[in-house]
Amino acid sequence: MPELSIIIPTKDRGAIFRKTYERVIECSSHLDMEILIINNSLTPLTIPSKPENVIVKDNPNNKDSVFSSRNYGASIASSPILFFVDDDILVTKESLDYAMNFQAEHTSACLNVNWEYPRELMEKVERTIFGRYLIKHGFTAMKTLYHDDHWRDNELFISPSLASFFFCIRKDDFKKIGGYDERHLHEGTDIDISNRLNSNGIKIWINPVVMVYHNEEDRIEIGNWLERKKRLGEIHGHSKNMPEITHQLHYSFIKKNGFAIVYAMQPILILVIKLLDSFKLDFPGFFLIDALLGANMCHGYYLAEK
Repeated sequence: MPELSIIIPTKDRGAIFRKTYERVIECSSHLDMEILIINNSLTPLTIPSKPENVIVKDNPNNKDSVFSSRNYGASIASSPILFFVDDDILVTKESLDYAMNFQAEHTSACLNVNWEYPRELMEKVERTIFGRYLIKHGFTAMKTLYHDDHWRDNELFISPSLASFFFCIRKDDFKKIGGYDERHLHEGTDIDISNRLNSNGIKIWINPVVMVYHNEEDRIEIGNWLERKKRLGEIHGHSKNMPEITHQLHYSFIKKNGFAIVYAMQPILILVIKLLDSFKLDFPGFFLIDALLGANMCHGYYLAEK
């Protein structure tokens, strides 16, 4: 029996997934582990010349839910420690070794480490208005997504919430909380599983010093990013029928119709942002991106009702 099961859900990420997979292979060769690739796409996933400890499976369940593919990976994992890694994360040998040592030293505990964009990706991001918007609003580093009173810079700390991008937990604890709630669609959020970890006395630990790299190079184009935000709005819309989860959004009549106009003008506004890019006019560009973000969230939210 391997000591560790690394579970990588993936869906149509192409070269991004390949980089993640190759980095996992490179950094884990010294470990006794299996790698479970759970394909959530209708397109078959073929990995040539894969090692014997790499298993590729099509998710037989809800292909619209990454939570479903994580649950399926956990159900077929043969080791006592589960290690969920997103398909755009570049792990390090240090992060894998630390996760193993952490689980050996802690009980009723799960682990996140820290993430940031790779340096070469940051160099691309810094060149555009949209990229500088991502930096300003904290989309390029994990730390900026947390409140200051919940974050420590230099020491292991307990957090009220986790993120599933690099999530290590004992299989028994994962079963104890019932896994992920598969009613969430698309990427979903980790609010529900964080609540159930906390209510079952399983502490969520984050080590901010141990780093992995979030390789979103296919998602630093504004059109792709807005499409993801529309899906996030749809997630919130579906959650209206899940009373135990508070994802509901509230739009006044005026705001809803204003966002509808912005959404209809999206192709033109994106061209305007690119024009502003030529003159490095960040302020009006940021204003338009904010408007487009709100419009896509609102559109997705009400799309879920149809």
